[in-house]
Amino acid sequence: MKKLIKSIAFTAAATSMLFAGNSLAADQKIATVNVQQVISQLPQMADIQANITNEFKEQIDALKKMEGDIKYNMEKRQRDEAIMSKKEIEALEATINGLRQEYAAKAQPLQQSLKRREQEEQQKILLIVKQAVDSVAKKEGYDLVLQQSAVAFAKPDADISLKVAEQAAKTK
Repeated sequence: MKKLIKSIAFTAAATSMLFAGNSLAADQKIATVNVQQVISQLPQMADIQANITNEFKEQIDALKKMEGDIKYNMEKRQRDEAIMSKKEIEALEATINGLRQEYAAKAQPLQQSLKRREQEEQQKILLIVKQAVDSVAKKEGYDLVLQQSAVAFAKPDADISLKVAEQAAKTK
């Protein structure tokens, strides 16, 4: 997502530099938008996070239970080590190691799946924001809209982030 935003910002900045040398640049109506701010304000983000959490709830709960089991067994070993036989300690360590291996085997794929789903949803959100930027720019008559982080200076009235956020919030 950040790479996409940076590439958009770089392209926009390069384009604006080309216009700066051109006498027609004075006729251009230019705005800025803070994409990260817009995304953070979208009500869709909370829905997306809730959907992803629900989608992976069972696996997350299973990992949390496994974490609790590991912690319990480690505390038991520490607490009862003095009264346990060597064989019992070894069995408990084997149990702890087995739980850790099982945890690692389940945690990594879950983490990858969560990351993949979040990226899919972020792409959808970026598309919504892009459409909102296009809509606001067309409605307001802007010739160029730049990512705010790529601009060294802009008048405060050039920022259309709030308008874009409102437009994007209307999109389902």
